[in-house]
Amino acid sequence: MKTAHNKTKLQALALNDDNLWSDENGMASGLDIGSFVQYLVEAVLIVSPDGTIECANAKAALLLNCLGTPLIGRKWPEFLASRYQQQYDGLVKMVAKRVLSLQAGPTEMALRCADGVVKDIELSVSFIPEPEARLVLVMRDLTRYKAECQQLRLQASTDALTGLANRRGFDEQLQQQWQLCTDARRPLSVVIIDIDFFKQFNDRYGHIQGDACLRKVAGAIVQAMPVEARLAARYGGEEFALILPQHNPVMALEVARNVQQALRQLTFTDIGLPSTLNVTVSQGIATEINGQFRTSLALLCAADTALYRAKSDGRDCINTCN
Repeated sequence: MKTAHNKTKLQALALNDDNLWSDENGMASGLDIGSFVQYLVEAVLIVSPDGTIECANAKAALLLNCLGTPLIGRKWPEFLASRYQQQYDGLVKMVAKRVLSLQAGPTEMALRCADGVVKDIELSVSFIPEPEARLVLVMRDLTRYKAECQQLRLQASTDALTGLANRRGFDEQLQQQWQLCTDARRPLSVVIIDIDFFKQFNDRYGHIQGDACLRKVAGAIVQAMPVEARLAARYGGEEFALILPQHNPVMALEVARNVQQALRQLTFTDIGLPSTLNVTVSQGIATEINGQFRTSLALLCAADTALYRAKSDGRDCINTCN
């Protein structure tokens, strides 16, 4: 029993201590748990059931930003974001009682490091019942992974040509704003904008200049929108769409008029086109207020119908369904 106890002593030794390996065949001789975890790729803490840190490898110290501060003896839950404390306690009870197995995880949580930096992690909890009860916590830093996922989500919802949201991004934002505004019983307006005679523009000046025109129009639209409501998207082709939370029909009409004025002031001489060239748009507006529409799709269809009325009225027009 004495030998077994010695092999589970927790000692935090240096990563470059080659004396831990005794024979030339690479077999470990007397390597205790504390020494072993130093060689693991993942961040590892070994803690008592009450959360006291008894062993930590260098990866854990790096993850917790504690390279200059001792970890041994500190309470592990001090580093756990408070909103995850109850979830962590549940995991500990589950593995300790062997409800499922001696291991639980991986589970996504968040840490507040020694310097106050918050990091998202993936945590696995293992329970060692003998000879003394301990928990082995294996942590994986998700910061870079989540940043890359966020970047991919942004790219997937952004129109590459104009930098505005694309149709997918627009649909997601519309559904989100629909839920928020209808729950709060506040108005929500949608404006659909179509560049007049854009096919003729492309036929005359070419698609390269057409793309430049779309970028200019997108920039003018964003500049004309209220700062607190800049949810603009390239809806498709030469169509753009605006989502205006908390905008009633009068407020939405004012935004549409600002867009109209901004586009009338655009010039295209910087891309080699005549100074006499003007680009106009037709716009359709619909507003959800007091339960007028049952779904966000119905609101969008109403704005689209208003757009076609504006185009039939002679272009460079604004039409509202309300």
